[in-house]
Amino acid sequence: MTGIDLLFQLFALLLGLSIAEMLVGLGRSWRIRSGATKAATKIRIGYLVPLLGLLVLCDQTHFWVSAYGMRDHLTFSYWTLLVILAIVGGYFILSTFVFPDEPADWPDFDDYYLATNRTVVGGMFFVNFLTLLHLAYLSMHGLDVTTLPFAQSWPSLAAVFLYFPGLVALWYVKSPRANAALLTFMIALLVIAALGAEL
Repeated sequence: MTGIDLLFQLFALLLGLSIAEMLVGLGRSWRIRSGATKAATKIRIGYLVPLLGLLVLCDQTHFWVSAYGMRDHLTFSYWTLLVILAIVGGYFILSTFVFPDEPADWPDFDDYYLATNRTVVGGMFFVNFLTLLHLAYLSMHGLDVTTLPFAQSWPSLAAVFLYFPGLVALWYVKSPRANAALLTFMIALLVIAALGAEL
């Protein structure tokens, strides 16, 4: 087993914890919505927090598929360790912000979303920009970007390039309806990007 394989096992574990955090939040929301969890006050889940949870989940899995496609061009070094730790660690921290720790403190989850969405969106922009910088660095050192999964089809490539403007739009929009539409659109973009060459 190579050093890169060991590195990917470590970060797969960290990313798995991050994804588990998202699934716990989605599960808790579903339990509240279905009435399986008793609360002191009536809690309205709405669509914004679950959609944000799905977006972060899709973003995390898209990163991992893309990173796996680059594995042959990664070197086992302290620099690689730090960069991937910053990205995966960033995803883990973001996962803790998506859902409220104490749902009863937020009777309307849309209010929680509007209070924290800029933190999550800003963090997503940071980890995705860091990924893009690392990809640029690897391309300057021999990586053929056209061999990566997201570059295998025009729809997939277009989806990746539209993702950053979508994050910027999410940062600025205030309307719950506009946020819901943007979140749905961006989830669709990541699904298209993940399908890659299959389209």
